[in-house]
Order: sequence, then structure tokens, then C-alpha cells
Amino acid sequence: MPEGYCVKCKAKKEIVDAVEEVMKNGRKAIKGKCPTCGTVMFKILGGKAAAAAPAAPATPAAEPSAPKTS
Repeated sequence: MPEGYCVKCKAKKEIVDAVEEVMKNGRKAIKGKCPTCGTVMFKILGGKAAAAAPAAPATPAAEPSAPKTS
């Protein structure tokens, strides 16, 4: 269980019902509740979330060229 700081209780507690989220800036965070008072607790984790692998560029199928007739 992740541990965070409860602002209302002013103590470090384990986060209950913890869910890992990704913030707008790409960083990971854990959101849950304080087991004592039920206040929402939020802990920011280090590092950015892994970005999706870039897709390979699509290459058009090469069509055999027809010989030109004059």
C-alpha cells in the first residue's frame, strides 16, 4: 500500500482505495482516501509516464511500372 500525508490529520498514513493516475503534465500520481478521516489524499510519483511507441511510417505499395509505348 502506498503511503502519503493527510493534511487534515497532519500525519503520514497508508492511502486506502489507491488508484494510479496520469496527470496532465504526464507525471504519475496516486489518488485515494485517508483511512481515519476519509479525506482525499494525493501523492505525486517521480518520473513521467511511458509514452506510446511511435508507429512505423506507412510505406505505399510499389506498383510495377508499365512500359511506355510510343
